[in-house]
Amino acid sequence: MLEEDTPDLILMDIEMPEMDGMETTRRIKANSKWNRIPVVFLTADADPVTESECLKIGADDFIAKPFVPMVMTGRISRILELNELKNDLELQLEKKTKQVEMVTLNSIMSIANTIDAKDKYTSGHSVRVAKCAVEIARRLGWSQKEIQNFHYVALLHDIGKIGVPDYVLNKEEPLTIEDRAIIQKHPITGGEILKDIHMIEHVQEGALFHHEHYDGNGYPFGLKGEEIPLYARIISIADSYDAMTSNRVYRKRLPNSQVVAEFQRCRGHQFDPELTDLFVTMLEEGFYIPYVEDCKAEDIMSESTILLNKVLAEYAEEARILSLHDALTGLRNRTYAKSRIDELLNKGHKGALFIFDLDNFKKINDTYGHIAGDKALQLFADVLRKNSERNDVTCRLGGDEFIVFYTDMEKKEKAVEQAEKIIRKIAEKFKEQTFMDDVSVSMGIAFYPDDGQSFQTLYQNADKSLYYIKKNGKNSYHIYSDGGEKGDNTLADIDNVRNLIEGRMDADKGAFQVDYDEFGKIYDFVSRCVERKQQMVQTVLFSITAKADHYLEVETMDKAMGALREAVKGSLRSVDVGTQYSSSQYVLILLDADQDNGKMVVERVREQFYQIYKEDDLNLSYDMQTMKPRMK
Repeated sequence: MLEEDTPDLILMDIEMPEMDGMETTRRIKANSKWNRIPVVFLTADADPVTESECLKIGADDFIAKPFVPMVMTGRISRILELNELKNDLELQLEKKTKQVEMVTLNSIMSIANTIDAKDKYTSGHSVRVAKCAVEIARRLGWSQKEIQNFHYVALLHDIGKIGVPDYVLNKEEPLTIEDRAIIQKHPITGGEILKDIHMIEHVQEGALFHHEHYDGNGYPFGLKGEEIPLYARIISIADSYDAMTSNRVYRKRLPNSQVVAEFQRCRGHQFDPELTDLFVTMLEEGFYIPYVEDCKAEDIMSESTILLNKVLAEYAEEARILSLHDALTGLRNRTYAKSRIDELLNKGHKGALFIFDLDNFKKINDTYGHIAGDKALQLFADVLRKNSERNDVTCRLGGDEFIVFYTDMEKKEKAVEQAEKIIRKIAEKFKEQTFMDDVSVSMGIAFYPDDGQSFQTLYQNADKSLYYIKKNGKNSYHIYSDGGEKGDNTLADIDNVRNLIEGRMDADKGAFQVDYDEFGKIYDFVSRCVERKQQMVQTVLFSITAKADHYLEVETMDKAMGALREAVKGSLRSVDVGTQYSSSQYVLILLDADQDNGKMVVERVREQFYQIYKEDDLNLSYDMQTMKPRMK
């Protein structure tokens, strides 16, 4: 079962046939894919020794039979909450650890460069060793990822020489016993420096063991044969090759024939026999690393700096990718959505933007708790993921609001088919969860380019359609260009308000809920007055829009709408009336007001709004129309 699906928690008995709970838990905890799943034992064995044994092997709780259901569900909820918190903390810790490692690695690379530059007899040594080691790894058939990692390991193999005095490194006469003792400490120093660097696999091994000999006569530990890690055995050959082909105060670099003879002589003693045979073949085929006299410090540093930049770039890309994902559902987040959809639009991809909102989601959180709410969001995200293609953009914007941009979906028939399919799949998925019977999904849909030229306009218009369907019965969809919630031209929106409200007055059941019912009655009364030419009435539509380079989140829009309601309340007379029309629009009816008086009132509302809202990320615009008599 675990191979097919990963549950949030496992609740099981201890006494079971074939494999008991203890052994099952041991196997679960031994597997890196499953060991984070909380395990709770439910058993009639209330022995404290048994309980202690269960906790030792990794169980998260122990519930004795007979149990009280309310108590058990409470403990399970606590375990799930703690597990989610732990996972989140571990993720944050991992990010912070990598940040610290990057700073440390940056410092270490700088030190390595300095060491290579200050040793006049081995200038460029680490770079050349890295090139040689990588070529051996390539001949062994390693993957590109393994080779790249190995390059870093080899580059840092002599980092421990930071602890060797300059007078020993640059000594022209033969080294004394004391000098050799100092030199032979550098692998341990290097191992200590690199022990906490986990971003580069095996990096400590390269520094610590590259002077071990295959026959056990090396240092610092006298390891033998395959006790010496493979990384270190390869670096040992590359390190010795560079020593033989570099000039020394006591000799010139050796010719290729003599290098080959030396490796053959030391085969099985200093060097791994199989690796030696491979390297000798490489030399006989003409392999060599160019040696440059008087190598400048900046030349020595150049390649290692490039490698460091690669590591930094990889880490930055990993951090960027993590930052673009929603932690709960695994979908992309709003930051990614905006940039990716705008990128697709700029490349000429047409498509349909769907905004999804879970109906009655708050009821789940209020009744069953946030753990159940999170489960609902994850189930919903899974449905969207399975019903979108690789080129589509599937994201969680926040709360229970999701979007999918179906790339290259141009026909309304396809959008309708997709919407109905998702409604059906959601119903099937949530029916499996008895506590989610009341949950359904509403959708607002906008097409590029007809309904908007950018992500921002597409989002706003799809959001208007979503708001429309939420007020018209839920568990359905609405396409922006089908009317009801149409138009960048807000004058057209005002006409829609009028049509919708008048439509409500012609039936017992219709488009608007309680707030709109009351508004409709007032509108009906006012329109009768206008029809009898007894009053001048203005209809005003306020629209909240983002400023350039800003993106309005759901929470921001809610805050702004609250500020607008307060501004209206503080600016209008008691005979005027208003109602929220969509998530970003508000309608007013101003009685006994001509255009000039209406503009005065509207400007007062706008002034009050900006005083209350205070932020500088949006605009409050408006359109005003003189109300016309109702058509007979």
